[in-house]
Amino acid sequence: MNMKKSFIFLFIFLLLNLGGCDTGQKTFEAQSADDASEISQKVAEDAEKTVKELDRVDDATAVSNKKDVYVHLDVRGFDRFFLKDIRKEAKDKLEAENPDGTVEVSTDKKIELELTELKQKLSDQEITRKQLEDDLKKVDKDLKAGV
Repeated sequence: MNMKKSFIFLFIFLLLNLGGCDTGQKTFEAQSADDASEISQKVAEDAEKTVKELDRVDDATAVSNKKDVYVHLDVRGFDRFFLKDIRKEAKDKLEAENPDGTVEVSTDKKIELELTELKQKLSDQEITRKQLEDDLKKVDKDLKAGV
């Protein structure tokens, strides 16, 4: 009889401990994932394709929020002597494709790191629209400061 009471006590103890651990946490995670899944990067993907077509651009990273797009251009070798012209050419081409939004173009490595991190968070759905807006404000501030 003593063994049976011990088993029942252990069963109730485990049931209470394991059953109460998972409240509320999933709701927030699911909500965050829902917010993140709604963030479209179509404008950014189109911008990447457009600037990759330029002869002197080796690679590009872009992140967008609504109609605003932030692009990093990867330019290597001899073409680095013409960064100003390359940035202007890319920005003009992107503004022609996206006249309603803001276009920001950079060749700075810090901007590349920030945009790559944001792009990864977006693909992993680890970021909400509000967080994206805040992070893009920081990127914009860095661009304006001439990092």
